[in-house]
Amino acid sequence: MVITKKYDPINQYYPVIFSMEESSDISAANELLASGNIRMMDELDNQVLELIKAQSPSQDFKSDELREKLSDFWDTNDRETYGNWVYYPWKFCMVRLLPEEDFITVRTQRNKYKITQAEQDALRKKKIGIIGLSVGQSIAFSIALERSCGELRLADFDHLELGNMNRIKAGVTDLGVEKVVIAAREISEIDPYLKLKVYREGISEENIAEFLAGEHPLDLLIDECDSLNIKILAREKARSFGIPVLMETSDRGMLDVERFDLQPHRPVFHGLVGDLSYASLSNLPEKQKVPMALKITGIKTVSTRMKVSLLEVKQTIASWPQLASAVYLGGATVAHASRKLLLGEEVASGRYFVDLDELLQPQRDPVLGNLQAEDKTEADFAKFLPKTGEVSDYKLSQAELVELLSKVNTAPSGGNCQPWKWIFDQKGVLHLMHDKSRSISLLDFKGTGSLIAFGAALEILRIVSAEMGLEVSVIKRIKEFDETLIASVLFHSRKSQAISVSNADLAEGIGLRCTNRKNAERVILGDEVFAQLKAYAVQDGLTLEICQSAEELRELATVLGGMDRLRILHDQGYKDFINEIRWTEEEAIETKDGIDLETLEMGNAERAALNLVRDPGTVEFFRKNDLGYGLSKISDQTTLTSSAVMMLQGDFSPEGYLRAGSSLQKIWTRANLQGYSIQPVSASLFIFHRVENEEDSGFTSAEKSLVLHYKKKLNKVFTINAKRKELFMVRINKAEETSKRSFRKDVSDSLIIL
Repeated sequence: MVITKKYDPINQYYPVIFSMEESSDISAANELLASGNIRMMDELDNQVLELIKAQSPSQDFKSDELREKLSDFWDTNDRETYGNWVYYPWKFCMVRLLPEEDFITVRTQRNKYKITQAEQDALRKKKIGIIGLSVGQSIAFSIALERSCGELRLADFDHLELGNMNRIKAGVTDLGVEKVVIAAREISEIDPYLKLKVYREGISEENIAEFLAGEHPLDLLIDECDSLNIKILAREKARSFGIPVLMETSDRGMLDVERFDLQPHRPVFHGLVGDLSYASLSNLPEKQKVPMALKITGIKTVSTRMKVSLLEVKQTIASWPQLASAVYLGGATVAHASRKLLLGEEVASGRYFVDLDELLQPQRDPVLGNLQAEDKTEADFAKFLPKTGEVSDYKLSQAELVELLSKVNTAPSGGNCQPWKWIFDQKGVLHLMHDKSRSISLLDFKGTGSLIAFGAALEILRIVSAEMGLEVSVIKRIKEFDETLIASVLFHSRKSQAISVSNADLAEGIGLRCTNRKNAERVILGDEVFAQLKAYAVQDGLTLEICQSAEELRELATVLGGMDRLRILHDQGYKDFINEIRWTEEEAIETKDGIDLETLEMGNAERAALNLVRDPGTVEFFRKNDLGYGLSKISDQTTLTSSAVMMLQGDFSPEGYLRAGSSLQKIWTRANLQGYSIQPVSASLFIFHRVENEEDSGFTSAEKSLVLHYKKKLNKVFTINAKRKELFMVRINKAEETSKRSFRKDVSDSLIIL
């Protein structure tokens, strides 16, 4: 060997092997030694002693016998020419080692018989490629330590940063050094005879084929890179070459096996990403790739703490976490699986878990909720009927009753819970009852949320009855909060044509009215439009306040977002939130209530985040550790893209809330008729009232303080009348037709005919 250039300790990562049997190597080694202060290590005698014991495992040599064997060895072998000197430029160190075959014999002797000699020989012929040297480093080390292959190809473009050092075996002297160089050096120090090929630029479309196939194709690809694009590209190319792929995620010990060698048409990632290809993925913006990545890992199978972390990225942490314990577990898992696969043992395609948390301490869902209500029977409701003896002059037929209530039951209700029960008695009187089993929730404080729904339902009943020619009178029965009987409706006559009543023109919009959560481009609400909507509130003795400047909306967004977070952190609030969503179309059709996931108008990223929150352990972790601030951002666009947010104010009484429901129905219908979308944003108001009026609201003292802080901020955004209470809020904007409407239960589910 002739030295043709100066050794570069920064960029060099392959050792230089000098054979003591080659005169040119001896000259080059001497020239190198003369060029600088190089440390030399010669432990060759001890290595020979290990070789002697390895070659005679049944012999129990005493120390003097070993010394004699060593002397005999050197009588047979020339110590000056035996073995090799190996120079490590990055350490300025030259080490004397056994020749390759003897070195391998000694170094792998403790593998037997977990790995037989025949298996070791077979593995020596195998070639493994690893993409990504953060998690991949521990895998590479494990494979190198076991010598489970004869060649390793390593690819990564990234450099070591201080934040990587919670899981990467490196020291502060390695900061700024490429991860692949650190790994290659470590492996070379473990075994200088193990063939290494390093791709410092990482993997790209230009070099993937050479990495996988090269002069000789890989026998196995291990993917541990962060780029979704490269993950897809690597699998597409590996499949074309018939190369199996392993991947470990450092979460719950999840191992993916894709046997493209046995299944050449197998979809990548087990088909979890559908027909997604490298070509189609390359054109997607980064935000749209997040849901794709979550499809791969599987939202349901991700650990609770990883779900927490994913929701906290860009909130309280910069990136997703990886722990050394999980990384090294992954190194062991992949090394074991790769050895079995390369030796021809059965390793089927699929997903496997080595979940230590599950093994050591099975996680239990926290106990959620403490508000309860039992289902009521027909007799239970009947006992609340009034004893006053009113009789309708005109008794509706069942067909007329169903026609009327099918429209009345389209009234808005919190979480689309439809909390009404209609009792049609033998005297032809229709009674509206509160079915508390359907509405019990954090937000239905004293039944106020349901009263809004009842007020809207009675307003629809008034208008639709008139359109049907029915002359009616409504007797409001409720006097105190939480009463079951709300109102009674008497029917006096039926005309052959519509009866003239106030706001009859809204009848055409009753079937049109719906919640529209689309966040279209903001359109300023004109004074004339607001004045028209405000007039409906005035009719009912209420006030309608408006927040519409960009600055006010930004301030309001912090209030509504902060309260959204506190609601989800609350035991009952979280239970309500999860239970009111219909997560699949089948569930929505079956229940015909709740909020159909499709009506939330979420993008893929937001929907993925919602699915992460679906794990109660995630929210429990947020609660215990004062996290989850990303939850406060979910409704930002809802507020910031609004033309305005409007607040109804009135008396804090059952009558006040019924009036608010009536006003809401009229405002909402008129807005929809004029092409404006409406979405309730009132959750915070119901929580404010609960915290202000209940000693035990289910919030901690710190959370109560935060609730009251947000209440003060709300009071600065809106003009709050000292004699009135904030009852309900909606956001209004111009938006195209909603993608989907929530289902409604059949009239038969809410109607009891005595």
